[in-house]
Amino acid sequence: MLFLLSLLFAAAFSALCGKALRRQPSPFYLTAAVLSIGTAVLANMRIPEIPAFVQQNVIALFTKGILAAAFWAVVMWTGALPNGSALMKRLMPQRGQLSIFAAILTLGHVVGLGISVLPRWLKKADVPNLTVCIALLLIMLPLTVISVQKIRRKMKARTWKSVQRWAYLFYALIPLHVIVLNFAKAHGGRKDVLLNLMLYLVVFLGYAVCRINKWYQLKKKPERMIGLKLASWGAFFICMTAFAAAAAPQKQERTVLSAETPVQETSAQTEAATDETETVSAQSSETASASGTESTAADSTAERTVTTETDSTEQTVSTVTATEQTKRPESSQPDSQTKQSASVTQTSEKKTEPASVYRNGTFTAKAYGYDGDITVHVTVQDDRITGITAETEESDDSYFFDAKSAVIPAIIRSQAADVDACSGATYSSNGIMAAVRAALESARL
Repeated sequence: MLFLLSLLFAAAFSALCGKALRRQPSPFYLTAAVLSIGTAVLANMRIPEIPAFVQQNVIALFTKGILAAAFWAVVMWTGALPNGSALMKRLMPQRGQLSIFAAILTLGHVVGLGISVLPRWLKKADVPNLTVCIALLLIMLPLTVISVQKIRRKMKARTWKSVQRWAYLFYALIPLHVIVLNFAKAHGGRKDVLLNLMLYLVVFLGYAVCRINKWYQLKKKPERMIGLKLASWGAFFICMTAFAAAAAPQKQERTVLSAETPVQETSAQTEAATDETETVSAQSSETASASGTESTAADSTAERTVTTETDSTEQTVSTVTATEQTKRPESSQPDSQTKQSASVTQTSEKKTEPASVYRNGTFTAKAYGYDGDITVHVTVQDDRITGITAETEESDDSYFFDAKSAVIPAIIRSQAADVDACSGATYSSNGIMAAVRAALESARL
């Protein structure tokens, strides 16, 4: 839960370093700029020597805007705290500097996100993402400029407050931006993403409820606010429940076997095999029965013939019997030779039969893709790849889906893990192929 950790860090930083930030803001602004822009450049350089843990838990704090969102949460919640409270007195004096610090951190997210996904959004005309991002920038930039103390002092107080009211729309667009980017992942089965989205909603919707109650209390000055509080918090829980139901992953009945578990026959296959065995047994019984009937008929005919034949017939029968006895050794020799040749043939067939390379089963493996792990489940049956499923933890899964639709069918067609990468999604393609190679390696006998 990177967002939760970022919230704790932002709150502690604001409480402990707030006075230093207000007195000497320049070193803090410079540090924020170096960290945000530097991590954006590192993320897009794709340096393989950087450990995956650093990529996912340090660089991602800046490139994904997680740390910036946490500082924006501190800035907005400062305004929702009760007037005169100790925490508000501590945070309010440096609120302007905190907002500038958060805006500089946001620039790293803008640079990193713009380099990686803006060309794709433009190509696919992704209107929701483009609209929200442009609106956020158009609001954030002027608000950041007028938060500078020298510029603020030159503005009239009423004008400054009027412009600052746009901050409420900015705060509302932040969770919307996060939802638009991650809703499909949560709905596709990523429980960690769903929990993260729920945390964002708790922070931002909770702020909206508290801010509305504070505004009503200061504006209307009612004696009792129980009704408003019940209604606002009731709406909060309804919104949270509705979002959780809408973003919850669809139930998919899929059994993923481990690398040590062989593929078992399904009940339908077992029943079919049983029916086939019963059919063969029945056919064998019928054949044996027919043979018995024929031999019985032949025996009865032979008996009738023997009882009715004359002496000359008996002499002929004895002659035939003697002839059969004479030929019997000659006919038995080919039979033994036939058995020996059949035995040799079976032995040679066993020797020339190729040995299996892989175990049957579904094998799971991971590999690092664009900026997160890619997990594949490779199903092997009789040394053939019969199916591949994959999911990703990358921040932008549009690249992954393009790579998956091209690379996985190619792997199944060629029965090899090394195929041509998808144009425009090279890192995700290489991640899929590397994970398939690892899965096949674990499947080897």
